[in-house]
Amino acid sequence: MLRCTGALCIICGCGYAGLKAAGTYSCRVEVLRNLQNGFSLLETEISYSSTPLPVALRRAGEKLDKRTGSVFGKAAALLEMNQGYTAGEAWEEAVSILAGESFVRREEMSVLLMFGHGLGNSAREEQLKNIALTREQLRIIEKKALENRDKNTKMWQYMGFCLGVIIVLVLI
Repeated sequence: MLRCTGALCIICGCGYAGLKAAGTYSCRVEVLRNLQNGFSLLETEISYSSTPLPVALRRAGEKLDKRTGSVFGKAAALLEMNQGYTAGEAWEEAVSILAGESFVRREEMSVLLMFGHGLGNSAREEQLKNIALTREQLRIIEKKALENRDKNTKMWQYMGFCLGVIIVLVLI
């Protein structure tokens, strides 16, 4: 009975680890979609409402999920505090929130940081072009991430459970 319980724990533990590894691929796609939505909201706020940048960032962040909305919200908060942050510096500081996440890769970080270099430094039309370019780059990255997710998710799920079974067989 004790062996069966131990074997079940090993298989479940390895299976859970495989499921968590597979979940990072889905999280990456979700974050990329939310970022694109955030940039669409930001574009709408700037182009149609002529909203000032800190308010536009805050409004966009409020309409997103907690993870990606916090990037827009932190950038808005830094700009609203009037502590000498430029829009680019505030955005770069806010993007550092995503840097610690395991599913965010260097590719999307560089796109987000490049967006920050042009943020607040030009006319409204140029800002809108910058937002559209960033959205397009994120869309391309999302397409690659979807392919990667479809290719690797099942592999990680099966590999976790299979590893658990192999460990149990070796121990028996």
